[in-house]
Amino acid sequence: MNRAVIAVADQVIVQELRSRLEQSDAEVEVAFVAESTQEMVSAVLSQRPAIVFVHDQLGPGPVIQLVRDLTLRNPALAVLVVSTRDGADSYAAALEAGARGVLTHPFGLEDLNHSLSSLLEWNQTVRRVLADNQAAAQGTATRGARVIAVAGAKGGVGATVLASHLAWDAATSERRMRVCLVDLDVENGDVPSYLDVSHRVSIADLAKISEDLTGRAVADTVVVHASGLHLLLAPTEIRETEFVTPESVRRILTQLRTLYHLVVVDVGAAITTTQAAAVESADVTLQVVTADVPALRAARRQVVAWESLGVTSSDAVKVVVNRFVRRSEIQQDTIDALTLGERSQVLIPDLERGLERAGNSRTPSEVKNQTWWKSLRAIGQELDLDASFRNALATTAASEQENAAAAKRASRNGGPGPAADGSAAPPSRGGRRRRLKEAGQATLETAVLFPVALVLLVLCVQLVLLGVTVAYSGVAAAEAARAVSIGQDPRAAVEQALPSAFSAKSTVSADGASVRVTVSSGLLMGDGVSKDVPVPVDHVVVREPR
Repeated sequence: MNRAVIAVADQVIVQELRSRLEQSDAEVEVAFVAESTQEMVSAVLSQRPAIVFVHDQLGPGPVIQLVRDLTLRNPALAVLVVSTRDGADSYAAALEAGARGVLTHPFGLEDLNHSLSSLLEWNQTVRRVLADNQAAAQGTATRGARVIAVAGAKGGVGATVLASHLAWDAATSERRMRVCLVDLDVENGDVPSYLDVSHRVSIADLAKISEDLTGRAVADTVVVHASGLHLLLAPTEIRETEFVTPESVRRILTQLRTLYHLVVVDVGAAITTTQAAAVESADVTLQVVTADVPALRAARRQVVAWESLGVTSSDAVKVVVNRFVRRSEIQQDTIDALTLGERSQVLIPDLERGLERAGNSRTPSEVKNQTWWKSLRAIGQELDLDASFRNALATTAASEQENAAAAKRASRNGGPGPAADGSAAPPSRGGRRRRLKEAGQATLETAVLFPVALVLLVLCVQLVLLGVTVAYSGVAAAEAARAVSIGQDPRAAVEQALPSAFSAKSTVSADGASVRVTVSSGLLMGDGVSKDVPVPVDHVVVREPR
């Protein structure tokens, strides 16, 4: 039996539609009748119908926008807009919003049967395709990181402390697990008060480029804590918060799923559109409360608001009681009666000043009370925080086993890989021919490059030799000029200044006003013959006063 929700406030239309559905051949059961847009969203979320009949005059919210949102979240949902106006504009608006058709009132049984048959056939086809795709995805790869949204029923219940310590403990307990903590309380969030980090970039910088988001952009924005925990923090300036929109939050969390094994999101206590987007994208929402009536009433209002927005249901909310005292006036039965989500079996006790030192030093490891860590780890087991990490390890192990099996089959069939006795298997004929061709090409390249390298080497040696000769000629000319100025033999001064190899190939000439020293440098020829090149240097003689 296919369930349907009728979202029509006009009771005349409701009765007529019920009567036509009872007379129709299609097996359709009316699960709920909503008289407002809020009731319609809640009914669709809780009843999971196949068909929704929605009146275009339903209020108080915008019907067309709600139809668009519902069809985007539930691709298999068939929406039929009931309209009292017969015009092209109403048809176009409904179809653009994602509705499957328009039923004009008053309508006959034949029109309704025709619409129902096409809607139900379309709904079953889409459901079957989605189920096949989901099964294929589960068989080949995991969904990605497990996203946990941590929300406080109201301010001061300890949601930020619990989220930061929960993520820190997961990151330090298993170093191979990649964990990211997101501070999505963009206006009041202060994760750095509990984890000692400083940052200049924030989630607002990612939100600005969320339409073209890449893993490199995320890596440049997150802050790595000393524990290995990655942090995506809230903006420090209030003006930056306007860039964090629900659409950008959904894109960012989708990207984080592909990069980490666990993503913990501190969504704060205030019910905003960004918080709703994070709750909708999370696998489970952890609602932190304290054992007092204001917090429990706030928790109930929070879940009701989430359901009215259509982002989650009470089944996906896990309630955690923080600072619980056994002698408290409010016990578990009262908490269960006032809250809507499923209460965790873990009751975190009131540690009094047990967290004070860790908060002041911004170091979670300063919490020495093991009751705190045992409580957090028990909550982690309830939430199955390391599920994605275990799946990733299992996938890697299966891939390694498949590669090993493929290598065994290849070696057994004579292909590349180790042989049965442990030695290398003989290469195939095609591989041997390819390697011979590559070896011949390498030999040809070596034969061509060797003369070029030899010529470059000779040129370098020649330049070094000429440079040394010029330097020695200058030194010898200066010494010869000094010797002439004081009345000594310039030749003796040159022989003393030059090494024996250069002195043998040097000449000195003096005319009283200047001295020329010529040193011959060897010139290397291509066939190994060496010739001399004279390098003359002139130096002015400065007469010493007598």
